[in-house]
Amino acid sequence: MIKINRLKKIKSNFPVLVGDNVVNANTCNLLIDEISKSKAFDDMIMGGRSRINKGSKNFSNYIKTSNNSAKLFKLFNSKVFYKKIENLFSKNFKDGSWTNTHKPRVFNPKKFTIKKKLNSSELKKLLGNNYSNPKVNLDIDFSVSKGGYRLRPHRDDITRLYNFLIYLTDIPKKNGGSLTIYRKKAKKNLRKSFRRFPKINELEIVKAFTPKKGTVVFFQSTPNSYHGVKRFVERNCPKRFFIYGSYALNKPVIWNYKGTAYYPHIISTKKKMLTSFHDANYLTTPPKN
Repeated sequence: MIKINRLKKIKSNFPVLVGDNVVNANTCNLLIDEISKSKAFDDMIMGGRSRINKGSKNFSNYIKTSNNSAKLFKLFNSKVFYKKIENLFSKNFKDGSWTNTHKPRVFNPKKFTIKKKLNSSELKKLLGNNYSNPKVNLDIDFSVSKGGYRLRPHRDDITRLYNFLIYLTDIPKKNGGSLTIYRKKAKKNLRKSFRRFPKINELEIVKAFTPKKGTVVFFQSTPNSYHGVKRFVERNCPKRFFIYGSYALNKPVIWNYKGTAYYPHIISTKKKMLTSFHDANYLTTPPKN
């Protein structure tokens, strides 16, 4: 169903694997058909992205009635497949520039990131301050975007290890919607901090991936894994169908870069937000309890 042997490393400032025709065109069409027939979506975010999220009642109903989506979900939601991805990154990035300090030993197929609004104190309490012996789980959503969808440059949640995108439709380059990866303009041997939401003028484009049917992108969710999506213009082209997911821990990830540890610091706020909207920066100093 998915040919991960076609994933190849690209030149980037953080670990990225990309492959064309990793999912065949017929399977993509079947997945599009299933998403299109969905009677309900869990939410709409980022100006036009409708999602069916793992963990919702709607997701359970969708999987029960969508054979191809169920097969893909079963494949990804397993320790065997997770270990294949982990090994693939270890093999392709042997220098070990970015490593997870506490490797998970347990894969929890029933766990998922809670999609509810929390303030920063509630989020800290949910994640806890004991980073050892974490468990890993799959987060995944089946999505379709209409015109107007965009995503500003950022790094993902502090619990994530690997992120992935499966493109199901071909989108012309002129219509936007491309996944774009960035790096900081100023080059330094060692950075003491990585902001979650850097200013656009601090970044430069490394590479942009125009959505192409069957293309799969995996990348390690390191402190410097800045990425975004250019504004999608829905004109004389299909909607932007895709599957997005990640392998995440049940607690924050402490990253290590060539012997230097980076700790996540959740920015205090009384505002209630989804975990994916909270600001958290990586610093070389441990957070205060």
